[in-house]
This record gives sequence, structure tokens and C-alpha cells, in this order.
Amino acid sequence: MKFYKSIAPWYDYIFPTSPMQLKFINSKIGDLDNKKIIDVGCGTGNLSILLGEANAITTGLELDSKMVEKAKEKSASLQNISIVEDNMLNISSLFQPNSIDGVICFGNTLVHLLNDDDILSFLSQCKTILKNNGKLLIQIINYDFILDNKLNGLPTIENDKITFVRDYESREDGLVNFNTKLTVKESGETIENSVALYPARKKELTELIEKSGMEATAFYSAFDGKEYSKTSLPLIVEIKNEI
Repeated sequence: MKFYKSIAPWYDYIFPTSPMQLKFINSKIGDLDNKKIIDVGCGTGNLSILLGEANAITTGLELDSKMVEKAKEKSASLQNISIVEDNMLNISSLFQPNSIDGVICFGNTLVHLLNDDDILSFLSQCKTILKNNGKLLIQIINYDFILDNKLNGLPTIENDKITFVRDYESREDGLVNFNTKLTVKESGETIENSVALYPARKKELTELIEKSGMEATAFYSAFDGKEYSKTSLPLIVEIKNEI
């Protein structure tokens, strides 16, 4: 995908490693030692590496070839991590039924699936590969907050390396265009991109989870476990599989 290929060299400055995400996963899945975990939309592998360092048997799943290249390079010293270039909609063909302890889908990855049918397919495939009482953890943007307040963007990300401006543009088909402008401070280079996203609301997502045969057991507004708020930007869902 052009969007991610073009920003791959600076991805770690935009979305740095987040130990809080690992702490959250550990609190929901338990001791990660020898647990089989899939990191869907793993990007350049930051979370996959944290999981691997916690002794989880980790597979990072990523569609963009440039991201995969960087993730493989960064994780090469960890024998319990594998990085796979594939579509999240193929997840059940990559893993045995009832074999996975946890599926992690952070970073607004889910809403790159552009309709209910594809989201339901992904959720249903996760149910297939998860063990009994296995967990699916999802983090997206809280689109109820975005749409209801007609917000046209997200806070700009800025540090000593980059500035990353993020705007939303509504479309007639119900999708949104996610428009970004990345400025690399050292060179002054700017990279502008746009990608279509499906702004899934909390109610829609809950209904799709139920249709998949799993249960949304809790919603959060942050990785510190803070309870879901209608005014929070993140929406984090804890989903349990029971066979």
C-alpha cells in the first residue's frame, strides 16, 4: 500500500515503541511466556519485538512489503518472532484452528477493511484460530466521537525528527479519507498521502463481534485500562472466544 510504503523509513518516529501496549496485553492474556500471539498490522515490528522479548511465540502479520522488510531486519536476533507478509483476511489459512492464545490488532488496522462483510470475516477467522478463552484485542479510533462532533482530524504528531499532520474527509459512500502530511525536519521533505478507511462505530463493531460468535467483554479508552469514554480518541476492545 503506497500510504505505508512511502512513510516506512520514518514510521518509528511517528509511532514509537509503546511498553504500555505490552503491559495491557499482559493484563488481558496473562503470562506471555510461550503463548502464541499474532500481531496483526505489525508495521515495522515494534510491538512484535516487545512480545518476543516477553518470550511469546510471536507472528507479526503485515501487508506492506517495506514494513515487512524493516520488521524482519529489526527482529532478526529473536528466534521466537516470525514476520509474515500477507493480508489479515487470510489469517485463518495461516494458522491451525484453536491454536492461538491471542490476536492483537492495534494501530487502527481493523478499519482498513472497508465494509462490514470483511470485518466480520476477519473476526470469524480469529474465532476459528483462537483457543478456548483466547483473546482478541482491537484498538481503533473512536469514530463515534469523530463523526458525532464532525472533527476533521487527529492531533498532529511532532518530535525532533518529524511532523505528521492527520486530517479526515467525509465521503458520500460512508467511508472517510484519511489524509496525512509528513514533514521530515532534517531534509524538509514532505510526503502527502490519502487512504480510505471505514469509520466503524462502537455499536456496529459490537454487533459484528456478536455475529462472529465471540463476546466483547470490555471497552477501554486507553492502554492504561481506563474505562471507555464517549469523548476519548482511542477505542480499545477486549474480546473473548469461548468454544
